[in-house]
Amino acid sequence: MPSRNEIKDIVPDSIYHAYNRGVERRRIFLETRDYHRFLAQLRQSLHREPSIELLAYCLMPNHFHLLLRQSEGLGMSRFMQRVSIAYVMYFNKKYRRVGPLFQGKYKAASVIDQHQLMEASRYIHLNPERAGLDWHQHAYSSRRQYLGDLPDGTVNPAPVLDLFDKPEDYWYYLNRRRNPFPSSSSDLERKTRGA
Repeated sequence: MPSRNEIKDIVPDSIYHAYNRGVERRRIFLETRDYHRFLAQLRQSLHREPSIELLAYCLMPNHFHLLLRQSEGLGMSRFMQRVSIAYVMYFNKKYRRVGPLFQGKYKAASVIDQHQLMEASRYIHLNPERAGLDWHQHAYSSRRQYLGDLPDGTVNPAPVLDLFDKPEDYWYYLNRRRNPFPSSSSDLERKTRGA
């Protein structure tokens, strides 16, 4: 049975919260170098697919979240395929393994309004809390780009930050709710879809 967040109609000029995790929920990043390799692959793929903009990301030991804006209908599919194939090839060669690394094709939920954009970015940036980590210290998210500490051109925080009067208001928004995670995946899906 197909996942409810499996994209069937990809729409130009739209934003998506895309994510995937390791097969059998296994770790997809085993050491620091693996995180850096995935980020390098994101940068390379962004240069090759100019119809895609990366708005936010968070890499966790066994999964990742990306907030993507696409200007062309098939841009996200091409981008995600490039990133996934290149990383799986790297990972399998490095760790002398064969077979799939990810649990099927990536999933994506359409972000249809400003409220959902704010909520998706908050969910992504606070995701380390779900694993008992301090999101303020998590090195593998776009948190620093949103702070202005690491303006490397990979992440464009403007579409989210422009929804606030000043950047500090975004940090207040992130911090004001201590438990941002829904109790079940169906709650997240309703929240992401605006239901």
